[in-house]
Amino acid sequence: MRNGLFIFLAFLTVASPVLAADTTRYFSAEYRLYVSGLLIGKANVRLAISPDNYLLSAHIRPAGFGRIAGQSHVVSTTRGARRNGTLVPQRLDLSWTSEDMIKSSYMDYIDGAPHKFVSGYAQPEEFQSKNPIAIEAVGAGSVDPFLGLLSPLNGRPLRAACDGSKRIFDGRRLARLTAQDARFVPPFEHDFPHRRPAVQCTIVWQPVAGYSEASLDRAAEFPPVSAHFGQIGDIGFAAPLDMRGKSRYGRVTIYAVRYFTESKTALLPFNIREITEQ
Repeated sequence: MRNGLFIFLAFLTVASPVLAADTTRYFSAEYRLYVSGLLIGKANVRLAISPDNYLLSAHIRPAGFGRIAGQSHVVSTTRGARRNGTLVPQRLDLSWTSEDMIKSSYMDYIDGAPHKFVSGYAQPEEFQSKNPIAIEAVGAGSVDPFLGLLSPLNGRPLRAACDGSKRIFDGRRLARLTAQDARFVPPFEHDFPHRRPAVQCTIVWQPVAGYSEASLDRAAEFPPVSAHFGQIGDIGFAAPLDMRGKSRYGRVTIYAVRYFTESKTALLPFNIREITEQ
């Protein structure tokens, strides 16, 4: 299930670009994750965006049946610049709880290219690649799995959210996500939050480099994911309303129960230490 859901999971930061308060807009959303119809997790997402910069933060936690498997919390924050309608990452951070400890990883970028990756997670031998990819070889234009959920429209119709490919790099593994078969869905044909136009498409995941043999062998188990995208306000970006696919654990569904509503007050990135102290 890790590979099937990796596009949903990702990596609180120390260094960050400054977001000008008078031009920054704030949005928040809540997603729920189901496996075979059972609720196993929730994710709250916060987006702060200005003409020059962005910050995208998420808190992912077990819920419902998922609490039986564990109580680990994950906080992911990616931030960077906004240039020519696209988001150029500068810093990526992941923090998570494990056996009453907080662990973390981070990745720095230079001109949009991954430059340095430091991880607090030691991969088990069976998940280590015999052909690892050098971070210097990734180059500019890749995004982390979490940032990959946002699609720039650049003045194009909403169906542009389901057009083309993205290179996804998590610090160790490089993959390609390709959206295809776009179909416009008018508001009266769906029941997503805040009746809005949507576009439906399939997303194909293709491992490129850095994956273990076990992961590559399992790649065929993950057929294309069906997804609906909606527009986030009028900021020129789209994000998933839902994503549905299959895994060895059963049918997987990620569904927005609250979709990127705008806030009049500033929203700070999630802080895993504050979360664990609650």
